[in-house]
Amino acid sequence: MTEKKDLTRRGFFSYAFMGSSLLAGLTLLTYYIVQFLFPTANKNLTRKVYITTTDKIASGQSFKFKDLKGATITVTNTGKEFIALSTKCTHLGCQVFWKKDAKVFYCPCHEGYFSPKGEVLKGPPPKPLDSYKVEVIDKAIYIHVDEVYNGRA
Repeated sequence: MTEKKDLTRRGFFSYAFMGSSLLAGLTLLTYYIVQFLFPTANKNLTRKVYITTTDKIASGQSFKFKDLKGATITVTNTGKEFIALSTKCTHLGCQVFWKKDAKVFYCPCHEGYFSPKGEVLKGPPPKPLDSYKVEVIDKAIYIHVDEVYNGRA
């Protein structure tokens, strides 16, 4: 005959602890499998990039630099705020230039004009210039740009 052993309190807690540990481990494993199968490449990962200091860009002036993907961005001091815009025209991708005297961005390809905030003033561009969030911390200018993720933007 087989003996039937009674489950002691210590045995019950031992099984309960092992079961909950196994459940937690399987939950974590499931999470990592889902992350592997559906990567976060579609999320807009941004990075705060240091550009320059506020005293280097006088009112009405602009400053050009290249972002993490190699695109040219212009930071303009409007006198009230700093605005960061792409220098790629939204019409055919031509290079846009800042006209200091007229205080507008100008695309020479098809006579497109944009306001200091990137809005279309005149010409064929279908939409405003791409803009970037600007943050000024202790006279340092930072811009939030898309981060390159595994070689892709």
